Amino acid sequence: MQGRDVTPDAGSVPLLRALHQRVFAAPEVRVLLDAAFEELVGELRERREPPHAARVIPIELFTDGLGSALADKVRLCRAFLLRRGRRMAVPEVHRNSVQRLVSYRGWGRIHAESPVEGRSRRGPRDLAARAIHSPDRGDPRPFPIEHSWDIVPAGVWHYPEAGGGADWATVTFHSASEDEIIDEYWEGE
Repeated sequence: MQGRDVTPDAGSVPLLRALHQRVFAAPEVRVLLDAAFEELVGELRERREPPHAARVIPIELFTDGLGSALADKVRLCRAFLLRRGRRMAVPEVHRNSVQRLVSYRGWGRIHAESPVEGRSRRGPRDLAARAIHSPDRGDPRPFPIEHSWDIVPAGVWHYPEAGGGADWATVTFHSASEDEIIDEYWEGE
């Protein structure tokens, strides 16, 4: 896997750490996410296109106990599954929402680009699923934000591309709620 590393701003790190902890270390969250991804596997098995499927996950699983300053930054969660070796058919943009996503299972790339210009604004970001690392558990390695998380600012066109080994499961968090978010898909040539 290749791609550039991301250095989240200092304000993002506490939120990403808290979300990472809930995604990977909370048994009740893991059970729900695993069940959602099994449903998505079944959905993709029944149809050929599009090569992806998503489910809304109750955001309260992640925001309860976060404190209002952090909880206000994430108002929607989706489990997203993309077939191995495939990419989303067209780029998308969330004009009113910051998207934070973590690789839950497998690996892939997030491309952020201008569909009109056809060129990348920041290069693809490779993301791989990583277990949580905690100095409290005697693991001196730093939190792997740069390898497992990506942040797509509001108004940036982007699309995921799954690695070839397995379907890519990600958990996405949006700053807009389910009834506010505007998912726009590229309709150009």
